[in-house]
Formats: sequence, structure tokens, C-alpha cells
Amino acid sequence: MTRNRKTPAPAVPYPEMAAAAAAFLETQEITTTQCRRCGSEIAGINGRYSCGTCGWTNHWSEGHNELPTAADDVQA
Repeated sequence: MTRNRKTPAPAVPYPEMAAAAAAFLETQEITTTQCRRCGSEIAGINGRYSCGTCGWTNHWSEGHNELPTAADDVQA
């Protein structure tokens, strides 16, 4: 008995989505600081942090840039 082989899907099925994701990632910056609660060095994205040692997180509004809105979500 033989089975039909499926042709593999392209690596990037939606090139425009890949381009949008790449453009988004280019605007992201990894930043570091010390945890305000325990003093551990922590890393975050664009000034938004969460400490894996003690669980402290900074408020979302303390980041370096505006967060995207629901209108910016193309999949919604």
C-alpha cells in the first residue's frame, strides 16, 4: 500500500506577515536594570521588566515606548 506524500509547506507561508514581524522586531530593544525589590540584574524589552527571582514587575506605562493598541492588531 502506498501513500501520497504531501509536499512540504513553504518555510514562510505568508511573506507579508514575515515582513511585518521582522519590522516589528527591529523596533524592539533588550534593556537591563536592577530589580527594585531584590536587586537582581534583570533584562526586559523596551524598559518593561519582570524579575524571575522575586516576581517583581514594573508598571506597563514605565516602558520606553507606547504599547500597540487593539486597532494595531491585524489578526483581531
